Amino acid sequence: MAQLIKLNDYISRYESDLSRYTSLFVRLKIRRWRSILEEETKKQGTPRLDQTKVEELKRSFLDQLFFSQIKWASSTIVEKSNPHSSLYSDSRLRSLVQRFPDTFLLMYNPVFQLNRAKVQLETLMLTPSKLMCMSFLNDEEDALYVGSNAHFWQKKNKDREESVLNPVISVRRMDKVSRVILQEVESELPIEKVVIAEKGYITYQNPPDDVLFIDKQDYETWLTELRNHTSPMKMMQFRAAKALLDRCVITKARRSTGGTSITQH
Repeated sequence: MAQLIKLNDYISRYESDLSRYTSLFVRLKIRRWRSILEEETKKQGTPRLDQTKVEELKRSFLDQLFFSQIKWASSTIVEKSNPHSSLYSDSRLRSLVQRFPDTFLLMYNPVFQLNRAKVQLETLMLTPSKLMCMSFLNDEEDALYVGSNAHFWQKKNKDREESVLNPVISVRRMDKVSRVILQEVESELPIEKVVIAEKGYITYQNPPDDVLFIDKQDYETWLTELRNHTSPMKMMQFRAAKALLDRCVITKARRSTGGTSITQH
């Protein structure tokens, strides 16, 4: 389960101590899962649970963790932000959190402060070996996206055709912003640009060599390869994550029974 270290411009407890909270999350996750299995085994009165029951418990457990992830990515012990209620039903965010490994660190729609400008990006996923700048095309089933160098792509589905913003623009923007920040700390973490159509198809006559395109035909294979990534979290990954977190905008309120005051950092 990927760790959600930054969500929009909300305050995150990972910002205060990245290494502590990443390791704490893994320990708490393992402890809680074992406790759930033990409780259910005692309740059933059997030495071993059947696989159907285990999968049912796992789905419920992952949903609980997803809600906890949003809490961790929008509050600390003394301060909090106010996450929008739509995030709890955001299927893409849920999928990113639940389907990637614990060693992956996710930044979802983070807002960065660059000089005097605030810049919001899409999805950054820090793995032990690289930073993935990810842009997603609409989740519409079996839609066909016709790629080009133009500002807009064509999206075709059944009898409908419409224009969608070229996602390559987004991943290149993410790459540029990330590269500027990482160069400041002399980070050597490689950066990869990825355009994803999980439920649709991408056709592109002359695709750019510096962008990876993943569609319905190869999404599960690509995801499986990432999930099988067994490398532990690395110092290079932590260093890059901390550099990015340090440049993020934070909108927060101090926890108080007598009201709250909103501040930005």
